[in-house]
Amino acid sequence: MHRPLYTCTRSPRPLELTGKLTDPLWQTAETARLTDAVTGQPCTLTTTARLLYTATHLYVAFHCEDDYVWGTLTEHDSAIYTEECVEVFISPSGKMRQYYEINVSPLNTVFDAFILNGGTPGGPRNMIGFHEYTCAGLETAVCVDGELGVHGGARGWSAEYAIPFSALIGADDLAPSTGDAWLMNLYRIDAQAPERQTFLAWACVDRIDFHQPWLFGTLRFG
Repeated sequence: MHRPLYTCTRSPRPLELTGKLTDPLWQTAETARLTDAVTGQPCTLTTTARLLYTATHLYVAFHCEDDYVWGTLTEHDSAIYTEECVEVFISPSGKMRQYYEINVSPLNTVFDAFILNGGTPGGPRNMIGFHEYTCAGLETAVCVDGELGVHGGARGWSAEYAIPFSALIGADDLAPSTGDAWLMNLYRIDAQAPERQTFLAWACVDRIDFHQPWLFGTLRFG
């Protein structure tokens, strides 16, 4: 199966995070499109992501079309993946057995964990999530375009991350060099209600389980 490649260009300066993708440098980044997580088919509501980097940070931005944006969880590391969120899974070592998961909700609640994954394709889930991990120095910003928690009251929401490379230990060098390749996947969970979720991915998975690192795509630093 063909796995996607994202070429991340270097930004000439740090980005200003507003939650609205207003920094003009975002327009220089390649656009990644998320689709149905299993089928790869386009979804009714468009979801895109962009990435840039500097010597010290990886910047990630999501823009999510959505007419009902909501959330209830505000405590760090709460289970925002049971509601609505965007998610970055990333392996600086390029090895699929160890990676980071960093999620952000429309309330700007963060869930972050370090994952050791012993699963195999087609096999049962076999992983340990270290929720004690905190992405030190992480900055996030979120903006809801419309009313929060009102059916039909919004047009969408967006989230921006500034992830310090110093908090992503795994590669021999803390900051990537041109041509370095990491494993990555980008996800979104959209929900009209907690029991009615839609799952989107940049690199498709073969079932609703985001923890299949052998299906991740490649993030290449250009």
